[in-house]
Amino acid sequence: MTFSIRRLRNLLLAVLGIFILSFAGTDYYLRGQLYYTKRVINAIVRDTWQAAFRPSGPVSLYVRMTADQSYRAAHADWKTHLPDVFDAAAKRYAEDFDIGLTLLNVGAWDRPPDVTDFAGILKYAARRLDRRGADIFVVMTAAAADAAQDGRWRDAGIANTLGDCIVVGEDALLVHELGHLFGAVDYPPGNPHYDELTTYSYKYDTRTDAIDPANHARILKNKYRLLW
Repeated sequence: MTFSIRRLRNLLLAVLGIFILSFAGTDYYLRGQLYYTKRVINAIVRDTWQAAFRPSGPVSLYVRMTADQSYRAAHADWKTHLPDVFDAAAKRYAEDFDIGLTLLNVGAWDRPPDVTDFAGILKYAARRLDRRGADIFVVMTAAAADAAQDGRWRDAGIANTLGDCIVVGEDALLVHELGHLFGAVDYPPGNPHYDELTTYSYKYDTRTDAIDPANHARILKNKYRLLW
């Protein structure tokens, strides 16, 4: 019996060690692209400690924004324009969720010519761009978006769901993409919510900044995330 308990203890210690190392490696080497360990930790904390001792009050998070060359070319006044775009989105999150978003700065970066699709931009940004301690990193771009020939799908933004980095291709989608960081999900054609007037419906994504009740609840559920 003693031998079995010792083996079980060693196994648990090994699993714990791998868990911690994978978290450190994920953060250090990929800086948010592979964030599954963070998600597991956040889920455990949310469903245990936070479930027993429900947190309350506002959440304060710091944001950095950067604009690539395509966005800067499309918006000559990008340095003054982006803070206004941010302030409008931050106001929504403060009023609806008591989530305070503070903009640290707006910067510029030159996107490599071989990084063109939104998934590639997100991957590049998460791995290589320095967020300098910010909780959330926002990449603004006006890169040409791919679209399906039937017009039902287009690529205008992307997020690491429950992660800490988003890419926004249209100003109107900043509220939308920020919500994914708190667990909001999209409603593509065929989804029961597709015809609902919400920014998470592909039908209305850029035509409204309304957030449907289901996604509102998801954002509140993940409001007190432990790790970013």
